[in-house]
Amino acid sequence: MAARLKNEVKQAVQSRDQMLALGIDYHPRSMQNLFEWVIYLKFQDKESPYFNQTHEIDVRIPVEYPFKHPTCKFNSKIFHPNIEADSGKICLNIINEGNTEWTSANTIQMLALGLQSLVYGPNCDSPLNLDAGSIFRNGDSRAFKSLVNYYYKSQ
Repeated sequence: MAARLKNEVKQAVQSRDQMLALGIDYHPRSMQNLFEWVIYLKFQDKESPYFNQTHEIDVRIPVEYPFKHPTCKFNSKIFHPNIEADSGKICLNIINEGNTEWTSANTIQMLALGLQSLVYGPNCDSPLNLDAGSIFRNGDSRAFKSLVNYYYKSQ
């Protein structure tokens, strides 16, 4: 386990420039504790309602990793169908409790890419934030973008 996490730190360092170009920065909060990581997502797509926003995600690695998935939550407020605005809880199949989609082949880098993908492409079939899901599903992009900006600025 310690060897696996050390390899993932090495991967994070080696791919840092490539990941930053995608708007992702991820690393352990400290090198003394490899069980606590942070992911920063900076949204650079001008067409996205999250354009120019940076969101911080807390990642906790269980001792059973990589056989058990990390737990994650947004530390910054975000208006999104699959993220609970107040608690930061995330509805993403590979990290949901009881899921069968997490495998030991998954990495923290893959998790970061999956979280970015979720924000860019919400799954409104099972929204965690019902209001965001409803507005997004109804196609009211102006109202959705307005609420995205409101939540981001209210931090």
